[in-house]
Amino acid sequence: YKHLTGQRNIRTSLTYEYPTDIGDPYYPVPRPKNEALYKQYEALADNCPDVWFVGRLATYRYYNMDQVVGQALATFARIQKTIPASDRAPQSALAMPV
Repeated sequence: YKHLTGQRNIRTSLTYEYPTDIGDPYYPVPRPKNEALYKQYEALADNCPDVWFVGRLATYRYYNMDQVVGQALATFARIQKTIPASDRAPQSALAMPV
């Protein structure tokens, strides 16, 4: 993840995914029934201006991990622009602990 986000750390995290069709899906399954349900959720989300939806299930699209991280970082940048400079946390408070 440090390469996706530009972090500098001497350690590396590894993540493994084991796709399965058992249990709750963690990728959107493109079916007409699911698309209709997503449209209902999207309409509800449009009424929540202070809530930001990011990621595979939030946008009902399949993304590779680098795309999801990029989307999250871009969303954070948009959110940060909506916060008055006087209310923003200092950059040091946003840094990831090592």
